Amino acid sequence: MKVNGTPVAATSSVLAACRAVGADVPAFCADERLSTGGHCRACLVEIDGRLVASCTTPARPGLEVETDTPRLRAYRLDLGELMLAESTTGALAATLATWGCDGTRYERSRAATPRHDTSHPYLALDLGACIKCRKCVKGCEELQGQFVFAFAARGAATTLTWGPDAFAASACVACGACASLCPTGAITDVDRLRRAPTTRVVQSTCSYCGVGCSLDVHVAGAAPLDRVQRIEGTRESPVNHGHLCVKGRYAHGFSRHPDRLTTPLIRRDGVLEPATWDEALALVGSTFLRLRGHVAALSSSRCTNEENYLVQKWMRVALGTNNVDCCARVCHGPTAAGMRHVLGTGAATNSLADIERADLLLVAGSNSTAAHPVTGARIKQAVLRGARLIVIDPRRTELAELADVHLQLRIGTNVVLLNSLARAMLDDGAIDRAFIDARTEGFVAYAAFLDAYAPEATEAITGVPAELVRRAAHLYGTAQRPMQTHGLGMTEHYQGSEGVMLLCNLALLAGAIGRDGVGVNPLRGQNNVQGAADMGCQPDLVTGYGSVTDPVVRARFERVWGAALPTDHGLTIPRMYDAARAGEVRALYILGEDVVQTDPAVHTDSALAALEFLVVQELFLSETARRAHVVLPGASFLEKDGTFTNGERRIQRVRQAISPPGQARADWRVLCDLMAATGAPQTFTDPSEIMAEIAQVAPGFAGVSYPRLEPFGLQWPVPSEDHPGTSTLHVDSFPVGRATFACVAYAPSPVLAHADGFPLRLTTGRVLEHYNCGTMTRRGDNVVLHPADELEVHAVDARAAGLVDGAPVRVISPFGEAHAIVRLSDRMTPGQAFLSFHFPETGTNRLISGVLDRIADCPEYKITPVRIERIERTT
Repeated sequence: MKVNGTPVAATSSVLAACRAVGADVPAFCADERLSTGGHCRACLVEIDGRLVASCTTPARPGLEVETDTPRLRAYRLDLGELMLAESTTGALAATLATWGCDGTRYERSRAATPRHDTSHPYLALDLGACIKCRKCVKGCEELQGQFVFAFAARGAATTLTWGPDAFAASACVACGACASLCPTGAITDVDRLRRAPTTRVVQSTCSYCGVGCSLDVHVAGAAPLDRVQRIEGTRESPVNHGHLCVKGRYAHGFSRHPDRLTTPLIRRDGVLEPATWDEALALVGSTFLRLRGHVAALSSSRCTNEENYLVQKWMRVALGTNNVDCCARVCHGPTAAGMRHVLGTGAATNSLADIERADLLLVAGSNSTAAHPVTGARIKQAVLRGARLIVIDPRRTELAELADVHLQLRIGTNVVLLNSLARAMLDDGAIDRAFIDARTEGFVAYAAFLDAYAPEATEAITGVPAELVRRAAHLYGTAQRPMQTHGLGMTEHYQGSEGVMLLCNLALLAGAIGRDGVGVNPLRGQNNVQGAADMGCQPDLVTGYGSVTDPVVRARFERVWGAALPTDHGLTIPRMYDAARAGEVRALYILGEDVVQTDPAVHTDSALAALEFLVVQELFLSETARRAHVVLPGASFLEKDGTFTNGERRIQRVRQAISPPGQARADWRVLCDLMAATGAPQTFTDPSEIMAEIAQVAPGFAGVSYPRLEPFGLQWPVPSEDHPGTSTLHVDSFPVGRATFACVAYAPSPVLAHADGFPLRLTTGRVLEHYNCGTMTRRGDNVVLHPADELEVHAVDARAAGLVDGAPVRVISPFGEAHAIVRLSDRMTPGQAFLSFHFPETGTNRLISGVLDRIADCPEYKITPVRIERIERTT
């Protein structure tokens, strides 16, 4: 076909062909991510004497397309005049003026007057500027799956609507897709309304959850006064395709918040006071050297791979200890332990793109649309396209409402339910015996073990009707491409690691490993949980998961590092706390984690109080930093270079967009300074050099370099410089040879021994608007959207406690007390409750017991016996 006489290959549509040759065809309603509708009628072209919508006309060989003819110019002039008569056209006015439109041809209707709704903290609407292109409707439906918008009435009276109330009361989740799509500004946001000129655009990676969305960071101003003007999703990214959530798009205000740490602090006479970098580094260095043999470090999943690598290298090379751990311990440590036990590798077997390829999705213990919103939206879209959905969750989440089967189990009975599902698959014959015979071992013993877990026998324990278990087992076992995702509802249990083993068992029974559209895929909680673990911030494993006791591994590291490695396994986070109380750990370094708010208080309070020396490197004076002897101001992801690794093992670039505030420094630079202060100076001048060293010590990263990570990263393993990365693990074999079925008997949590007098079972989790302890999201308008932690309880339990919706309450466990607002909800069944943990004044972590996963040492956040007491209001 030809466009304006230029030959071009026939692509998906005539519009795409026109754009391929650079032809100027206006298209106000078109977006390559959305279905076409031809609503705006601006993209008409002339073919064989006919005017046709180029977005809906398929391209085919032999077409002769003209994009600028007298008929088209006359048509566009009339179209523009109609738009001006029916709307203010907002940002399109300048474009229409180039067509010769001046708004004089037709009488202006009442619709063409400003009609504002500014009730939402982020989004603003002016219906007078709407040209009814329906881009917002389609974006909301086809990117987010939220269905907020519709058009009401007919003809000239047609208007955009979202319901009877102000927009802030709508079902909007503030993903911002509508604002990013709207061609006129009828829907816009606060960042665009500021109208600060963009001086540069920097592509980077989001630092909230483990999805790893690619960002285009628009920067205004010059250093040191530069700031984020707005953030857009990167359209070409295979991770998020330009889509973002309320946190990734809007929660960037923390970067210039007045609470930011801008200078080092040293505690003098009990008070934290400003100090110079030289003073702070010298004090940390001399004290850690003095206490050598009694030190430990907690690294951060919020920081880059390069920074996590330096933390563990510092501990091992300069201070001679393997006492290094990261927050993967308190969330996804059980994932790694369970998957390594069965499959040989403790990471996602597949890619996020497999969500679109799967014909069934099993989501276990993950409120994905809140905790991993862009992945949650992909799951919703897959279901809307016809994929079947099974949800395992004690809470009726948004995905549970869409599910074919919701297995709403009692909190803490994961192991029983998963064994029951496996037994039902065997009874149904819905297993892949060829795969089992070829690639697994232990099946006969496993099948016999499952005899005790018939769904009818387990129903009394799990609370899940046997017929639902059997239906879910049939759906999963007979699907062609069943894909699993799971979250912290699976891992943060006494038997968390073992529960993950049982998810692996299900995949092995179905032959759902080693090919597209299947697999076992943990949804990582923080942006770089995967990377922190990859980098060796673990007491028994070095970078790339080599054992600290393996002589081959040790030789490789000692050759590159030029120093001997400590030989003994170090301490996990909970064991560090035990050792601190015993006086065996006397100095602790914490990078970017607020353990006082997030770790169980039964572990942290007495342990931190017992320390002789605590160093915290942070963005804000967090609850943990307030207890430190030295506080070092670090840089956010917007203020430094490096890499993150997302939940699908994709290593992606992080690029500095703005300058750190005050005297704050990039954390990798601070770590190099700390290593120098403790006798192990480093020669790194750029994070790319750190990655080059990582490639030397970790075989799975041997082919990774910054140039090779352009534009959207590589999925490890990348064993050589010409290797393309690995999207799917275990295609032909497992690292352990044959995968082994795990026989796991149910062991009720020891926390239940304390249940007398505490009738409810509490689980904890995130809400959409906030991230972990809220350090960043509470310093912006996300706090307007969700101003406090809420305790969700069933009306039956509320009535029993004499509570009404919105009442302030004490939540009391055998271990502590929290304060929250009650929210009556049928999302929880009677006897069970849910509480988020984003606000320090709530004190959610003070409720949690000292029970740990019995393999991975992960605290048991997901089941706690509690009772609720009303707080009487005082006048």
